[in-house]
Amino acid sequence: MSIINEAVESVMDLIDALDLFAPITRGALGTKRGLCCELAPTSPEEVYCDKNQYIPIDLTINGKHEDLETLSDAMNAIHENLTFLKEYPAGTDFHVVDIATITEPQVIGRDEYGLWLMASNLSVRIITEKE
Repeated sequence: MSIINEAVESVMDLIDALDLFAPITRGALGTKRGLCCELAPTSPEEVYCDKNQYIPIDLTINGKHEDLETLSDAMNAIHENLTFLKEYPAGTDFHVVDIATITEPQVIGRDEYGLWLMASNLSVRIITEKE
């Protein structure tokens, strides 16, 4: 698995540990209620002499639920819990050094089935640790 995908999976594990109304998945939302994330285009912000990199990974988090309060609570819980972490996950070749909110959760409408849709963005900042 790539470093970027491994870092995204580690953040998804943090979100799943919150025990929200649905587990988070990669890709687009289906037709039922749920939570999903996908990364935006990214590139290293810094490259060091040893070729390791500082990479901000921007994640779009989307949610869908029939009850707006449940959805809003879940989306806000993701941001509140992840941005206040003091310890971050690490993998074989990376270490998360910060998670920050880019855009707060916001309602973007309702789908054709009447489910509420919300979206937000997180920046997951990693440093690679390849030897």
